[in-house]
Amino acid sequence: MITPRFKLSQDDNYLFVTIHAPFSRVSDAEIYMDGTDFRFHSNPYYVRLNLPGEIIENDEAKAHFDADTNEFKITCPKVTKGTYFQGLDMLSSLLKPKGKRGVDSKDIEVLGETCTEDDSESDFDWFVEQKVETETDLPSSSSRYGFGLKHSGLFSTLAEELHQVVDVKNPDNQSVAERRTERLEQEKSEFNPEHYLADFFQTDMIDPLVHYQLPSRVGEEWTEAETNLLKNFPNKDFLLDHDQLQSTYLGLVDILLAYCYDTRITMSDPTVESAWAIAKISGTLSWLENFTSIRQVVECFLRRSLGFPLFRSFKLSLKAIEDACCILKEGRTSVLRCFLQIYQLFNKSDPRYLLNQLYIHDYCVWIQKSNDETLASLSESLKSMELTKEDVNLNLVDLERAAINLMCNSDDSSEESDLEEQMAQLTLKKKPVLSAIPTDLQVAAEAARMISSSESDLDSDDVSSSEESD
Repeated sequence: MITPRFKLSQDDNYLFVTIHAPFSRVSDAEIYMDGTDFRFHSNPYYVRLNLPGEIIENDEAKAHFDADTNEFKITCPKVTKGTYFQGLDMLSSLLKPKGKRGVDSKDIEVLGETCTEDDSESDFDWFVEQKVETETDLPSSSSRYGFGLKHSGLFSTLAEELHQVVDVKNPDNQSVAERRTERLEQEKSEFNPEHYLADFFQTDMIDPLVHYQLPSRVGEEWTEAETNLLKNFPNKDFLLDHDQLQSTYLGLVDILLAYCYDTRITMSDPTVESAWAIAKISGTLSWLENFTSIRQVVECFLRRSLGFPLFRSFKLSLKAIEDACCILKEGRTSVLRCFLQIYQLFNKSDPRYLLNQLYIHDYCVWIQKSNDETLASLSESLKSMELTKEDVNLNLVDLERAAINLMCNSDDSSEESDLEEQMAQLTLKKKPVLSAIPTDLQVAAEAARMISSSESDLDSDDVSSSEESD
């Protein structure tokens, strides 16, 4: 049987179910509604829903088939008038039947000693780092990764494919702490001060992205592609212990921040580089990170967003954090939309579909039963953080000061010919400076060279001739 595409809506008195069934025989359609159980069958389609509220079949119940749209439109009276049914847009969870379907049901995946979110959400302190036992108490051969830390040993069988999508070299034999140390070293070594300063001074391309307003999809219906994904996701629960639940939420924020940065720099029009950018900016996806505090997540995002994408701007990074705050505040429906788009991008970017199997697929299932109050608390935590360039630990302030000092010295020069001679000696990545490069970018390049090679005082206004030549 085929699960058809469907959608639900409601008013104070009725639940409305719309089912797209273009190849069905209308005369054979069967509809059942009783309590939280709704069923529809019209060969070859079958759908059974476990509703969040009770409906009843009485004289007010009705159904008709719209031949223009090939849709059954069914009106189901609510048992209690005025009741609001929560979560009608969480289609995967609605398809889950009540109770077990067999003795060895695989619908529930237990990942450690469990707790319920309702009991634990008030205990979350997003700013206090939790202890991760695997870092010290378990051998490195027991390292785990992926959603809920449920995977291990994958690199022995998928090494070539996985190494194309992640930066970590050997996670099966590294602890979380060892992976984190390597990640920090990579972010520092691959940070390009010349690229950063170029975007710092030349803002013609950056300013429109900073002022761009992301459109809100609150209240919109699922697209056909989103509906097809949701109805095909498995009906599975992940029962996580307290620490796993907290790290799972933090991983969600990390991936969402990477998505928001790419969405802003592409102005909501993903490019062929979007899948790469999201995977690269996210520490969870690129280094299989297991974060323990919200500040750790944000610092990782800032460093990676300033080190790898096409546009590298601290202002852009802060705007992406604001975007993530808004999405988290809107609730799980908005978050799920973002992860569904990530899922589709990765599916089209071989071999990044592996990241769907490691993380995104399970996140799309789990988010549908996540807690809106917990997401709101994450939003407030992000919003309350006071972030400065010193938090990035990449010498951004010193770098900018050195560039500005050089530009001031250049402006104060009394002889234009001397300035032109100095500019001619500047290099960008050890290549001759082209005359077409603006003066401010040439100065930025020299400042980058100075801060990486000179041990002199960056605040000094006296720049020797040896510092002004390559």
